[in-house]
Amino acid sequence: MTYRLVAHTALSALALAVTTPALAQQTCPAVTGATMPLTYRGGPTVAAITPCDLMTRLYIYAADSMRGREAGTPDAIRATAYLEREARRLGLKPAGDKGTYFQYLPVTARVVTAASTITAGSKVFHANKDFVVNGATADKKVSADVIFGGTMGDTVNALSADAVRDKIVVMLPGAGGGRGGFGGRGGNGANNPLGGAAAIVTVNAALPRARFQPTLNDTMQNEGRDAYAAAHPSNGPQGRGGRGAGAGNALNVTVTPQVAAELLGKPVDRASRGDTGGSATLDVHVQTVNEPTRNVVAILPGTDPKLRNEYVVIGAHSDHIGISGTTPVVEHDSLKAYNMVARVEGADTRTATQPTAEEWTRINAIKDSLRKVYPPRLDSISNGADDDGTGSVSILEIAEAFAKGPVKPKRSLIFIWQIGEEKGLWGSQWFTNHPTVPLDSIVADLNLDMVGRGEATDATGKNKENAELTGAPNYLQLVGSRRLSTELGDIAEQVNLTQPTPFKFDYSMDANGHPQNIYCRSDHANYARYNIPVIFFTTGGHADYHQVTDEPEYIRYQHMANVDKLVFDIAVKVADLDHRVSVDKTKADSPFARCQQ
Repeated sequence: MTYRLVAHTALSALALAVTTPALAQQTCPAVTGATMPLTYRGGPTVAAITPCDLMTRLYIYAADSMRGREAGTPDAIRATAYLEREARRLGLKPAGDKGTYFQYLPVTARVVTAASTITAGSKVFHANKDFVVNGATADKKVSADVIFGGTMGDTVNALSADAVRDKIVVMLPGAGGGRGGFGGRGGNGANNPLGGAAAIVTVNAALPRARFQPTLNDTMQNEGRDAYAAAHPSNGPQGRGGRGAGAGNALNVTVTPQVAAELLGKPVDRASRGDTGGSATLDVHVQTVNEPTRNVVAILPGTDPKLRNEYVVIGAHSDHIGISGTTPVVEHDSLKAYNMVARVEGADTRTATQPTAEEWTRINAIKDSLRKVYPPRLDSISNGADDDGTGSVSILEIAEAFAKGPVKPKRSLIFIWQIGEEKGLWGSQWFTNHPTVPLDSIVADLNLDMVGRGEATDATGKNKENAELTGAPNYLQLVGSRRLSTELGDIAEQVNLTQPTPFKFDYSMDANGHPQNIYCRSDHANYARYNIPVIFFTTGGHADYHQVTDEPEYIRYQHMANVDKLVFDIAVKVADLDHRVSVDKTKADSPFARCQQ
């Protein structure tokens, strides 16, 4: 078994490895130290909340075999099956559909069929073999002239908007690519030179998996948003998740070099920017399919005959973003080194600038030190170890502590693993719109989303004034804790003081008017819209956010266990109160109003 050093306090320290024989069950390493394994199989978990238990669970849940747990895929079904088995093993009461632990969501997607083709000259190419189409929502046929546009992202040498208008534009992927960065993503606005193209064709030797935009068909939510928008025309319909941007009308296609050569009439590596090919036809056909998508919901009944009919929700989201999109294979450690220096907030990095000469020296030093130990490791899976593998396995760990331990709260606890947070908070939207217990019986929601990092070298976000935030040995961000209930925020502070090492709470991301709008970007927001008091616990962002480098070896397991113990104790305090947590702040006038912190 190969071990990798993960010392976040020193960039050069990433380069240590040792080799030990493979074991069916491995001894938990010193998880508070520096050396962490690339693969790990631990022993049975115990009643106490421990870093070794969390490590055992996360190396299962964020393994390559889970393929990034994207909602609407068999990978997410596999992940939720693991969660269901664990909830059943712990003896929790099922609280999903029809006496099961699963609550299914009505999700459909418009997918490209095998009848879709590209015709160039006398050659006909077929979808999902020679090319993939992403984001298509309806049948579309495009016949146009072909032009070579150069490299994606090269704005200095880009063709003019007039040169590409109504044409099929063949592009090479940009250096490092970028998830979701298909041409035309920015829409047809004036700032997007490719916006007027008929189709943008990106060339890639290894085709990515076709990506579609599935939809949660929640009639109640849609009708509620429409009604609210009609009554409040200045506010517009409710948006969710804070992620993503509207796409333009151009077809977005990824093709093999062989297809590109037929389109251009020459190999793409011999093409110069502005070269034209003949005309070609893209004929895309789509159909609607159901996408199996499900929450996992379990209950630990309370001990008080009256209060057991009220609930404290402890939740996380079970999904992540799956297989990398536009760049299906990257070299893991090169990307890790680059992001640690030049893209410190990962996908949340707002300004993409080229590294300076000094920064390139640092990047190459990290990469070179790794090369002395490891062969290149190609990677295409966004494992989501921190986002939100840490939250998901934390819920299991907290549930086991309640199920097997001596502390039994008076109110009941709902443990929920919500699917589709990355798609727009689907699982929590569906559960709060279609709860399996009376909605007014839920007294609070404690949400864990990314609770495994927060090291001093992690860029955990930026404050409202755009100053960079960083972690610390006892670092934890709280969001929303006093937005509806002063009492709930006070409880969190009071319970924190009872911990062996109290956390230093960072409320910077919870500031009113913060441009990242974090309060509206995780599952607690759907409980808050029904005026249920919430706390969102997170250790914040980092360079591996929504990257293929978000893997279990980079997690701070002892710190994560301390977060879970805090949440456990807060849940006990709230569940044992002789009254409901009071709601003393301004309530939303409608659950379908626009969320804005």
